[in-house]
Amino acid sequence: MTKREYKAIAAEAAGGDARAFSRLYELVYESMYYTAFYTLKNEDDTIAAVIGAAREGFRAIGRLHSEDSFRYFMMKTLCARIKAYFKGYGTNPETDDFMLETKSAMFELENRDRLCAALYMGGNCTPDEIAMYTGMARGTVKKRLGRALDILDLDLG
Repeated sequence: MTKREYKAIAAEAAGGDARAFSRLYELVYESMYYTAFYTLKNEDDTIAAVIGAAREGFRAIGRLHSEDSFRYFMMKTLCARIKAYFKGYGTNPETDDFMLETKSAMFELENRDRLCAALYMGGNCTPDEIAMYTGMARGTVKKRLGRALDILDLDLG
C-alpha cells in the first residue's frame, strides 16, 4: 500500500468508515492475535485485548500518518493491554484450569519474557520493534528473548 493509498483510506476511516478501517486492520490483525494468544492465558483475554486495541486504533486513526505508524500504534496499544492483564494474573498460573497444552511451555516463562517471545514468534517482530512496542531497552529485549527462546529450545534468528 502506498502512502497516498494509506492516507486516503485512513481519512475515510477517520471519518467513521468501518470498512476503510478494516482494510488497514487486515495489515496487522494476525500479528496482534498471535502475539496476544501466545502471551495471555486464555482465549477470552486474547480476544478482549485484541478487540480493545482495535477500538483504540479506530479512535486514533486520524492521527496516524502512515502504514508504519498504524502498525506501531496497534502493537504498542496491544502490548499495553497485555501488560495490564499480567497484573491481574498474579504469580501462580498453575491455578488456572484453562491452560492449553500448546501454550504450556510459554507459560513457564516470566511474563515479560513471554511477551518478547510472543511478539517475536507470533507477531513476527524484530528485537528493535519489540523494544519500541514494549518500551524496554533493546538490550533488555535481546536478553529476555534469548532466555525465552532457550527455554523453548528455539534459536534467535
